[in-house]
Amino acid sequence: MFVLVAYDISDNRTRDLVARRLLAMGFSRIQRSVFVARGGGGLARDVERLVRRFIDPSSDVVHILLIQDREWSSRIVVGGSGVDEGKPIHVF
Repeated sequence: MFVLVAYDISDNRTRDLVARRLLAMGFSRIQRSVFVARGGGGLARDVERLVRRFIDPSSDVVHILLIQDREWSSRIVVGGSGVDEGKPIHVF
C-alpha cells in the first residue's frame, strides 16, 4: 500500500516546511506538490497530524490518499523531468 500526499499550500515557508517534513518521513517527491511513500493508515494519520499543525485550513488544502499496490502499479506516468530541482524520481 502507498500513501500519496498532494497539497495546495499558499504560504511559501509553510509549503517548504511541509515538503521537508514529508521527505524526512521517507516520502519521495513525484511532482512539486505531490509526494508518495510506502505505508498504510498509520503513516496517513501521521501526515494528517503533521499538516494540521502547520497549514491554514481557510486557504490551504492537503489530500492524503491510501492507494493499493495494484492501483499504483497500473498508473500511467508521462514525462518526469524537472521534478525536485533535478533530483531523481523514485519509482516503486
